[in-house]
Amino acid sequence: MPAADPPDHHLDTLRAEVRAFLREQIDAGVFTPGVDTWLTRWNPDFTKALAARRWLGTTIPAEYGGQGRTFMERFVVSEELLAVGAPVAAQWVADRQAAPSLLAYGTEEQKQRFLPGIATGEISWAIGMSEPESGSDLASVRTKAVRVDGGWRITGTKLWTSGAHRAGAFFALARSAPLDPAQRHAGLSQFIVLLDSPGVQVRPILSMSGDHHFNEVILDEVFVPDELVLGRIGEGWQQVTSELGFERSGPERFMSTFSILAEEIREGRQPADARIGALVARTFGLHHMSRAVSEALGRGDDAEFGASVVKVLGTKTEGDIADLVEELAGEPEAGDDHFAELVRAGVMQRPGFTLRGGTSEILRGVIARGLGMR
Repeated sequence: MPAADPPDHHLDTLRAEVRAFLREQIDAGVFTPGVDTWLTRWNPDFTKALAARRWLGTTIPAEYGGQGRTFMERFVVSEELLAVGAPVAAQWVADRQAAPSLLAYGTEEQKQRFLPGIATGEISWAIGMSEPESGSDLASVRTKAVRVDGGWRITGTKLWTSGAHRAGAFFALARSAPLDPAQRHAGLSQFIVLLDSPGVQVRPILSMSGDHHFNEVILDEVFVPDELVLGRIGEGWQQVTSELGFERSGPERFMSTFSILAEEIREGRQPADARIGALVARTFGLHHMSRAVSEALGRGDDAEFGASVVKVLGTKTEGDIADLVEELAGEPEAGDDHFAELVRAGVMQRPGFTLRGGTSEILRGVIARGLGMR
């Protein structure tokens, strides 16, 4: 049974503790605040420092090495990390969605094998969903899983796989039965693929800024033993859609560029501008919407609809922040190198905001279906 949400005063105390710790880390030069850092800034030492403070593996039960705390406590920690642009990419996917999926669908052996390492920051995870030419239509995946003695052989290509060159594993969505055009969502399964397995090749994809966090992952007859099948064969679609609730709803879907907005306001760089106020208001509203989805996830409710709404509105907002601050910033002043770098990073990352985790066009269809409009 999920733990009951703590009272707000407890969450306020937790928020203050995390905020003070992060200020100490910044002042000590441990990290420099950045943009979109849950995707682009990989720092295993910082991740382990969070684990030492019991701020990692928050919702993993104690019997699996976690903290046994609530989704709301994790939400508070996540917001504070994102607000300052902390380097959290090494832990993000593992803690955000691999751990809940393992808890929901994993065998006892899988939980014992992977969850303690996620809670200590020793295990990083990637996402094995997207493929070339499939876009947001996950039902069209071409990666195939063929039954063999003792397990499965996986062949296919996964694309835009952030952090795969550093991660230890991902959940691969693959077609384990022939496609039935009348039931496109049937015949899909999920497999835990260890990324150091024979037959796995990780190829870098450089962003337009020259940074490397995206990858193409080639799976060439990769053997996955039966004990690494996630959940039940043929139920991959139901599993992956529940996983997307965790992926799409968190504060990272509206706070990727928050550090730019905060810096713009903190330094009073421009005269009062109503557009800045409007973005602050939108961010505040998204905070409450995302919080509501976290509460729903904590209760075990279906959060696909709410997560889709947060994702569509949130990624639009963080892109609008990058655009407006770039417009207002103009030419950087002498000695203002850090702010200029924040703005540049926001503009460079901006094209991906409304694409990753499901395009806005596809998610509007999900929302329309949830409203009974289609």
